[in-house]
Amino acid sequence: MLAAAERVLAARAARDLPGRLLLIERGAPDLGVAPALVTPDGIARQIALLSAALDRQGDRLASVLLIGGPEIVPFHPAENPTPYDGDAVVPGDCYYGASNPYALLPDWPVGRIPGAAGADPRLLIQLLGYAAGFGALTPRRKIFGYATAVWQRAAAGVYAEVDRPERLVVSPPTVAATLDRARLDGARLVYCNLHGVPEGPPWYGQSANHPALVPALRPSDLAGLDLHGAIVISEACYGAAIAGRDADSSLALAFLERGAAAFVGATAISYGPTTPPPGEADLIALHFLRALGQPGTTIGAAFLEARAGMLRDTMARQGALDEDDQKTLLEFVLYGDPTLVVL
Repeated sequence: MLAAAERVLAARAARDLPGRLLLIERGAPDLGVAPALVTPDGIARQIALLSAALDRQGDRLASVLLIGGPEIVPFHPAENPTPYDGDAVVPGDCYYGASNPYALLPDWPVGRIPGAAGADPRLLIQLLGYAAGFGALTPRRKIFGYATAVWQRAAAGVYAEVDRPERLVVSPPTVAATLDRARLDGARLVYCNLHGVPEGPPWYGQSANHPALVPALRPSDLAGLDLHGAIVISEACYGAAIAGRDADSSLALAFLERGAAAFVGATAISYGPTTPPPGEADLIALHFLRALGQPGTTIGAAFLEARAGMLRDTMARQGALDEDDQKTLLEFVLYGDPTLVVL
């Protein structure tokens, strides 16, 4: 696994982006950064010390890439601002993104290359190999959008940022068994506004006039598809939940296994309106897609702009962050190398 991580560093260096591999248990003695316990507090303090040490040298911490799923590098279990929704905590990585770990807007982008739960390292090594081989990403080459019918109007407003709203696939009538997989095959930008449930792994559609959820997308539906270099943004509840899962039980891991370069999603229950104007998760997706339209940006910079744009719009509209706004900022994570460039 360390050899695979070193290849990611070598690929970054070839793009004139020098970096270093830091083992939490060893620290960076040459910078005066001590070893740390592999706990959220220990890791956050270590990253803050690393940032300060680089500042003293006239350098700066530009981004952080965590290697491994939560069994290797734990998520920070933030207190849930919306305890009435049943989530015990809100797992996330924004705790590792600022010198003040409680900041809702990070100072630097944090990405994570996860693996499957358990002792088998093959998926993690596979994803590190992909990360080392990605060149510039081309999300406008082919775009796929998929939304639950009950949120069609809200989703169409977000999707209009990158494609014609009438091209958005809607569930129902589309369900997993009738999905035209050719629409998804070869996509380099995927936007999904579907339901997710904690048990996973399918994402679901829902009719505007019937409460029943219908399976809209399953990991098996990605089998054999070309998604190499794709960027995926999902608004599904638990869309980025990976603890205890593998590529057969998590759509996030399934997209990454099929070659997606980046996945942005929520680790817990996410929020958003059924109709415009956009709010909460819709704003994260809207500003992320908008930022990807700037050639030369990076995945990490686009993710930071998504968070900042959501905060700006929310404050302008209501003057403060309510509970579900705060949860939205805590729960959205980026899987993938944040330094990858978008054309």
